[in-house]
Amino acid sequence: MLTRILLSAITATVLSACTYSVSGQGDNRSVESAGLVASRNVDVPGDAEFSGMFVGADGDVGGNLDLAGATVRSDARVGGNLIAAGGRVRFTGTVAGDAEIDAGTGYVDAIINGNLVIAAGRMELAGRVDGGLEMDGGRMILRADIAGPVAVRGHGRDNDRGNGRVELAGRLQQGGMICAAEVEIRSNARIEGDLLVISNQRPSGDGFRFEALGDRSCKYI
Repeated sequence: MLTRILLSAITATVLSACTYSVSGQGDNRSVESAGLVASRNVDVPGDAEFSGMFVGADGDVGGNLDLAGATVRSDARVGGNLIAAGGRVRFTGTVAGDAEIDAGTGYVDAIINGNLVIAAGRMELAGRVDGGLEMDGGRMILRADIAGPVAVRGHGRDNDRGNGRVELAGRLQQGGMICAAEVEIRSNARIEGDLLVISNQRPSGDGFRFEALGDRSCKYI
């Protein structure tokens, strides 16, 4: 009996902490969900916002999508901009506008029609980015086809100055800049435009300019 009472109390507490609200009408209809588990398949013409420990959002969002949680997963089709922040973030949908990802560990395999900004401890990026990419992280794998210029800076504790590691295995249509203590350019990488690589040692391959990192920090380059 005591166990049943405790379970009922815990369930009531969790349910009371979870909210789901709809505001606006017609094309302005938006949704907001918050709680321990905030996970839904949505079809809303306006904005959607989800926050909680475990966050999941699939379906169609006509406006902006804002996700925040310890664990975030989404395969949504977003008509506006995307913001996703969490300890673990996985996004595999599409974004008509810009996207911003802030994660401890992240995986993105998506189509981003605008610009993409990422800050992560570890990140694997695949898919397609029609705009530019700005990425800061400890260990980064770039497999995406990126149409705009890139600015990739390594951080973390890989060496005394914490300049991270970057692995390039995608396509850079307009080049840009990659700075990290260690940069690896895989044989299947495609570099178009002017790419500057700044690292401790020159990576194998060609089609890019190289500059020794020395005692500098990528954070300030």
